[in-house]
Amino acid sequence: MHLSRILFPVLLVLALVACGGDGSTPAGPTDPARASHNAGRDCLQCHNFTLAGTVYRDDGSTYPGAVVRITSQAEDGGEVLVNVTTDASGNFYTSTPVGWDDGLYTDVQGTGVLRSMGTSVPSGACNSCHAGADRIHAD
Repeated sequence: MHLSRILFPVLLVLALVACGGDGSTPAGPTDPARASHNAGRDCLQCHNFTLAGTVYRDDGSTYPGAVVRITSQAEDGGEVLVNVTTDASGNFYTSTPVGWDDGLYTDVQGTGVLRSMGTSVPSGACNSCHAGADRIHAD
């Protein structure tokens, strides 16, 4: 028996366990009633989403039910291109096509004020930049 026939399935299982997933990528967008996994990690390292991340409350807990939007202009301006609600784990994700080279912007809102990112968004891998002390907050 070839070593590759044994090795490939073992490596596949290890890769799935390392990401915490079961190998399935949700079709998206986020289902607010569903809990996902690995809050705070860069979702796009394992999943093929166009936009994904985690929203937190100011107390550090994750924020289920927050709304994340991608817009064509800064500070709540322009057309809303993507609108997703965080799931029970505070994560959001979608596979909706997004033209990141078009100078897009984002904002997030929980039950309080709308918080906008003043600079254009370079990609949909939100947790790749927003980690540690620079998490996405909505409160």
